[in-house]
Amino acid sequence: MKIKQTQVRGILLVLVLSAFSQFLAQYLPQVGAEGIAMLLGILLGNLFFTADQYAAGVKWSEKYPIEIGIALLGSTLTFQTIGQLGIQGVLFIICNMVLVIGSVFLLGRYVFHVSLKESMLMGAGNAVCGSSAIAAVAPAIQAKDDDRRTAVATVSLTGMLLLLTLPALSHLVFGSHNLLIGALVGSTVQSVGQVVGTAALINPTVVTFATLFKLLRLMLLVVVVLSFATIAKKSAGETVVEEEKKAKLTLLPWYLIAFVLLLVLNSLTTLPAVVHEVAHQIASFFGVVNLAAIGLNLKWSVIKKSGVKFLSFGFLVGLLQVLLAILLIKLFL
Repeated sequence: MKIKQTQVRGILLVLVLSAFSQFLAQYLPQVGAEGIAMLLGILLGNLFFTADQYAAGVKWSEKYPIEIGIALLGSTLTFQTIGQLGIQGVLFIICNMVLVIGSVFLLGRYVFHVSLKESMLMGAGNAVCGSSAIAAVAPAIQAKDDDRRTAVATVSLTGMLLLLTLPALSHLVFGSHNLLIGALVGSTVQSVGQVVGTAALINPTVVTFATLFKLLRLMLLVVVVLSFATIAKKSAGETVVEEEKKAKLTLLPWYLIAFVLLLVLNSLTTLPAVVHEVAHQIASFFGVVNLAAIGLNLKWSVIKKSGVKFLSFGFLVGLLQVLLAILLIKLFL
């Protein structure tokens, strides 16, 4: 998380844009600071701040601040909050991930005719946690760098599309039921940051529930990686034991550990209200930072590099993922 000299300009750009978005949100409360930050980020990132000197800092801002925000959310929750998800919530996430991965494999083989490894990358990215899952799966299945980059770009763009559409769709389908809306967002949007960003466009309660559902998906990442590694080994006749060992060591993110520790601490001792408020304010601002960075990072060139076939693949999977989630929510929750 150390900040390099080459990242300073990009980070400052994101922070200024985030603060300006919060200021504008006072006059545009319907859009909110998060929505303003994202829209301005897309506009500015493609028209003005296109130089490479900003890229490293913007990328850093999209990844690390939101991780701190997610960790701090643990101090605002208790076991009773997680208990609201129940066994039905866990079963819902497991069934959803299995169906999404199965659908990706079928579409990849019979409709879009992509390789098995490309389908694995797309399946992990959509079912678990976007680029982080792809980064974990790629070495375990010995995927090519070009395949990894294409999958990351496609999944990120699909996540952006969901970020723009799910707030309205969730209200249309589930009204004002925050738990069900959180389940939809937390089970479909790809990356952790995009989940928080999408939920933030709705309301803070949805952020809480969506994060919980998302963390359930994240906890199952190790299962997905090892399963895909086994499939790849049998398919190619190669040994990937060393890659599996490396994957095991990197599958538990620090912010998940911090989230759980703060959750336990708050459940056992009940932290002071001022701690809850400060944690909430920091997490909220970092959510704005995350969306500003996502907007600045979304370049038209990324869309061109992904190609029509992979973009169609990604968007169809995203649509199917939402439909499956809605059906399973009605079944389980």
